[in-house]
Amino acid sequence: MAANLKLIHLVCACLFLGNVIVSGIWALLAERTRNHAIIQFSNRMVLITDVLFTLLGSLGVVWTGHGLAESYGGAQGHPWIQWSYVLLSISGLIWLLVLVPIQLKQRALLQNTDTVCADYWRLSRIWQIAGAIATLLPLPIVYFMVTKPL
Repeated sequence: MAANLKLIHLVCACLFLGNVIVSGIWALLAERTRNHAIIQFSNRMVLITDVLFTLLGSLGVVWTGHGLAESYGGAQGHPWIQWSYVLLSISGLIWLLVLVPIQLKQRALLQNTDTVCADYWRLSRIWQIAGAIATLLPLPIVYFMVTKPL
């Protein structure tokens, strides 16, 4: 059972991390075109893939990670487990409280006009900075998982 849980954990981590990294790249490349239709399409795809891969991947990581942590004494068993919870929680809060609301505001701005307005670009800058932070925070967790003390 533990091997199956570990496999599911790894797949969910790949889906989660892969999507958060690729979402930022998709948005950046789309915005570099300054083409309204391309930016609107990218915004819509990022919202869809955030639900399919980031949300489902993160839920899977939390569920399987919590189950796997029991093998190491639970959530309080080791500092690396505690740090993993903290880093993933902060990243998740940034996504829920900053990034997703910005994406939804950007979507509304793009739907209401045929041009990319100044408000969109202002929100984009905030999204890029907060997104970079939210993307970097879970990366040390990969290191913890690979180098964890047994």
